[in-house]
Amino acid sequence: MTKRTIRPTRPVRRTGSLKGLLFFFLLGILLFVLLRDKPQTILPPASPYIAELYRDGKVVEEKEFDSFDEAKTFLNERRGAVKRTSDDRYLYLTGSGIGIVDAPETLNIYADRTLNKRLTYVAPGSRLSLLTYDDQASRIEIAGLTGYVDSDRLTLYPLERSSKRSYYETRGNRLLHYIVADAGLGGLITAGQAPASLPERTTKYVESKTLTKDLRQATELTAKQLDAYIRKNAPDSPLIGTGKTFKQVERDHQINAAYLLAHAIHESNYGRSEIAQDKFNLFGVNATDIAPGKNATAYTSFEDSIRKTGKFIARDYLAEDGKYYRGAFLGNKARGMNVFYASDPYWSEKIAGILVKMDAV
Repeated sequence: MTKRTIRPTRPVRRTGSLKGLLFFFLLGILLFVLLRDKPQTILPPASPYIAELYRDGKVVEEKEFDSFDEAKTFLNERRGAVKRTSDDRYLYLTGSGIGIVDAPETLNIYADRTLNKRLTYVAPGSRLSLLTYDDQASRIEIAGLTGYVDSDRLTLYPLERSSKRSYYETRGNRLLHYIVADAGLGGLITAGQAPASLPERTTKYVESKTLTKDLRQATELTAKQLDAYIRKNAPDSPLIGTGKTFKQVERDHQINAAYLLAHAIHESNYGRSEIAQDKFNLFGVNATDIAPGKNATAYTSFEDSIRKTGKFIARDYLAEDGKYYRGAFLGNKARGMNVFYASDPYWSEKIAGILVKMDAV
């Protein structure tokens, strides 16, 4: 019997397995390189204050400081400002600029730096021309008035950092005023009759002669013409038909009926405002800036509002012995009704614009 020698077979080379191991090894190295934490660049924190120097209407230098006093000293009365970096709020300003009245309360304007004698007040969001800034009391100008205000109530802006400014211009026989303001006070309005001569455009205050019209003089417009104006501009107005009431109040209290209607239109949007609908209040009587709807006086009807408010305005604003008399005309923040009737510094211009559109001037 023949014996067979059984030899072990030669092992098969598994080249695929080796290649797979090499692939995953290289992939792991690649992922490690890509996903490893990269050292982060650590920037030093910004200094709390920045001083800006201006020249010829431009920023010429900015420098960081650790304290407000250091930044202020750096300016050394040169044209410039100090800004807080945490909220980009300007805290100090040399020279002129803009002061925005902070919410929520109205801002009183006083006769001098002592802030004792109040001249008038303006609404939050109003933009004041800042003539001289001081830590305590700043000298400002607004709607024909120059006075002093509590500096803590203002948000400061250098003119060099302000891209939009209010201006006046004429269009035909109308004076237009583009108002830059916050809290719904801004926009393009007709501000009255255009003066005889005016530059093409000016950022300086312009007083239309409509603002000095004597409101104790009767209008030539009839009750039918007043109603026609309402109907033309607001066909759905509940004030249509009240022309005779306006004319009756004019006769009873020597107050211009066209002005009184323009006042009602401005304050109540032709009798369609929420306060007018809820309380028949057409003139914003006691509608304070903080809670207008809650504090506004309620009347029994639109006619009741016209009669009572007409009598009140004639007695307290237009009569020389009146409690709020500063002149028997719409005026501005220096004289006339606008001194104490409304916090909107350009309230009088908005009513004057309606009078011009009514051909009642």
